[in-house]
Amino acid sequence: MKNRNPLINWLFLIIAGAGWGGSISLTKIAADSGYHPITLIFWQLIIAIAILVAWLMANRIRLPTSPKHLIFYTIAGILGTALPDSLAYFIAPHLPAGIISIVYALVPMMTFTLAVILRSERFELTRFVGVLLGLSAILLLVAPAFDLQPTSSPLWVFLLVLACFCYSIESIFAIFYMPAKDHPLTILTGMSIAAIIIILPIMLAAGIPFSIQNFLGKSEWALILSSFIHVGAYAGYLYLIRHTGAIFASQISYVVTLSGVLWGIIIFTESHSLWTWAALATAMVGLGLVRQQQEN
Repeated sequence: MKNRNPLINWLFLIIAGAGWGGSISLTKIAADSGYHPITLIFWQLIIAIAILVAWLMANRIRLPTSPKHLIFYTIAGILGTALPDSLAYFIAPHLPAGIISIVYALVPMMTFTLAVILRSERFELTRFVGVLLGLSAILLLVAPAFDLQPTSSPLWVFLLVLACFCYSIESIFAIFYMPAKDHPLTILTGMSIAAIIIILPIMLAAGIPFSIQNFLGKSEWALILSSFIHVGAYAGYLYLIRHTGAIFASQISYVVTLSGVLWGIIIFTESHSLWTWAALATAMVGLGLVRQQQEN
């Protein structure tokens, strides 16, 4: 069902995207702590599940457990949480936050291609131009500044692209199979529980430690904050998929990328050239074209 109030859709897009952009830097802070990446995703899921279950109990909502729901939780939990988030923690110590933010912009291109192929969205020239302008904004960021550090391996970029592909597949999967009547937070609860059930035997089999030394350090607080952001941003993302479609929802990646650059300036005192601000302007024009078509 399409939401007829475009302002609400744009508020969700901007707030969720800015939160996710900030979580990239928080993930890097947490990953630099020396903890095993799977340990970090385990605790991220534990915190997220605690928040979500508390919300379900406060609203007296039962988690649906029909076979249809369980299948969706499992597949979406793998594609949208377990695999890409684990990859993110593996990759974060090896690539700069800015490059991570930039590569995430591949998600709309992948989603658009899959959506047209599977006919979940019509090919519309205006929206296509909007997507191209968004990708052009990413090129403005990449062309003058994409310079992997000598110690970085192309393998980490490839793994990051794989994580983007997981998000794209999950977006299309959600369009076709996400239960229509359930609240996004209910769905996210099931996905998070499914993801941790999948991760637990892997940790036990590989002997990956569960323990966190303390919850008072910078890395631990970054993990906690990123978990809260994960819940809020992902719920907003699922809301957008349901109410606006896969293509409009995928534009969140542009907000994530551009806000990720800005958060990098704030958190890591990164500096950028005029190319960055030109990219911001180009992306806003692209988003405006997508918005115009969405309203029509």
